[in-house]
Amino acid sequence: MKRKIRVAVLGPEGTFTDIAAKKIFNGVDFDYCNSVEDVFDSVKSGIDFGIVAIENSLEGSINVTMDCLMEYDVKIFKEVILDINLCIAVMPKTKNINRILSHPHALAQCRKFLKKNFPNVKLQGYDSTAAAMQKIRKSKNSAAIGPEETAKIYGLKILHRSIQDSRSQTRFILISKKSSAAGNKTSIIFAVKDIPGALYSVLKEFAIKKINLKKIESRPSKRKLGEYLFFVDFEGNLGNKKISDVMEKIRFNTTFLKILGSY
Repeated sequence: MKRKIRVAVLGPEGTFTDIAAKKIFNGVDFDYCNSVEDVFDSVKSGIDFGIVAIENSLEGSINVTMDCLMEYDVKIFKEVILDINLCIAVMPKTKNINRILSHPHALAQCRKFLKKNFPNVKLQGYDSTAAAMQKIRKSKNSAAIGPEETAKIYGLKILHRSIQDSRSQTRFILISKKSSAAGNKTSIIFAVKDIPGALYSVLKEFAIKKINLKKIESRPSKRKLGEYLFFVDFEGNLGNKKISDVMEKIRFNTTFLKILGSY
């Protein structure tokens, strides 16, 4: 019998990551992990795939995911984008709310709503929206923010729907030890020498070849103050000679280059 594909997902059941994974896979075994780092560790240890959030349209990049992409020997295999609709939910008999739990990014996306409707309630960050909803099942005075589907899974009563301050989308990436080699988007990480024009010398190669950069973001290298890594997404596939030529050219102007793959 053919072995089932195993996919590591930030748990418990009902997280946005879980919802994203189920848009990609059907009939696979999901391994629910306690943290993003655990998802990367699972892939490192031999699980076929992992899925993690990398970027939200309101709150920007997910720091822990960006750090793990640098630290772990994995590739980006695929991406999926979800519309994020948040609700606030409680146990059915809850009357007084003295704290609201959710993932820090979810709390941030509802900042205006919470300030207006729950100005004196304590906000508490949690590992995931689903974990927060699971947690309040044992509490009479707590609420949680997360997907409406998850509230239903855990038998919660929905107080308000679509409470995010603005339209929100989150980008999720499927990670693996193997490369996809398909698709028309490529991601890389690089560092440059600490000299004038170093970054320009890299970026001009993309301009010369008319390669469209979709995203560029700098992050501290964590090795010393003032040293940065650059995360870049651009259009094109590594199998294209134009792209492979640019990769070879920028190697000479970088002190470090990690290719995360085309997908």
